[in-house]
Formats: sequence, structure tokens, C-alpha cells
Amino acid sequence: MPFKFIEHTADIAVEIEEDSIEKLFITSANAWRTSVMEGSSIQIESSKKFIFTSNTLEGLLIEFLSELNFQLYTHKWVFVSVKEIKLQELTTGFQLEVEVLGQSFNNGLHFLKAEIKAVTYHQMMIEKKENIFSTRIVFDI
Repeated sequence: MPFKFIEHTADIAVEIEEDSIEKLFITSANAWRTSVMEGSSIQIESSKKFIFTSNTLEGLLIEFLSELNFQLYTHKWVFVSVKEIKLQELTTGFQLEVEVLGQSFNNGLHFLKAEIKAVTYHQMMIEKKENIFSTRIVFDI
């Protein structure tokens, strides 16, 4: 498993390792979904495209996960998977273009197990060691 949940006081924390930065972002999104949803029926109904920019990879990852969180709690839309992802380095930072697949939230199909208030910078640092990208994400619940 490319991610594992770890002990954290009062919050949810996850460590992620992948062999590319794009896979790290995708696995982070899957870890977020696993943190909030339990035993849910997953069907793809629609897609959404987003573009994010940030000075740092960490900021970019937080913006991406925060948008998934916003889509769930504000628009009642459940992220299912990443269809397409493109991450590039700019002269002023980084840009992420991503298309995600999902469906409308349905009380009969989806079961929330935790409400994430925020994706935090606490203990977050994206590192690359020997062609492996890793990070730790703490979700404020």
C-alpha cells in the first residue's frame, strides 16, 4: 500500500510514498477519500477540472486536497479517482492541472466516517530520496 495511517493526537495523519510526484498527488487524494468515506458505493457520474498554482509542492498538494474537501462538503460531490494529472515547474513555482472523476453525494450510497475541517501544513514536507517521493499529511478533524 502506498499510504499508511499513523498515530496522531486528535487528527488523522497519513504517510505516503510513490515513485513519481504525480503518483504522490494521486495517492494523497485516495488517502483523503479513505479518511472521510467508509464502505461507500463508488460510481463515476461526472468529471471536474482544476488548475492550481503555488510557490511550493506542499502548497500545491494542500490546495488540491482542500479543493476535494470543499467539493464534498460544499457541493456534495464525491471524488472517486484522478483521470488526468499534469504537474509542471514554473519560474515562479509549480502548477497542477488535474481532472478528477466523481459523483454526487447520496446518503443511501455514501457513508462519512470523519469530517475533515482542513488539510494542514503541520509536519508536511515533500521529499525525494533515491527516486521515491514521500510526504506526511495531517488532516484536521
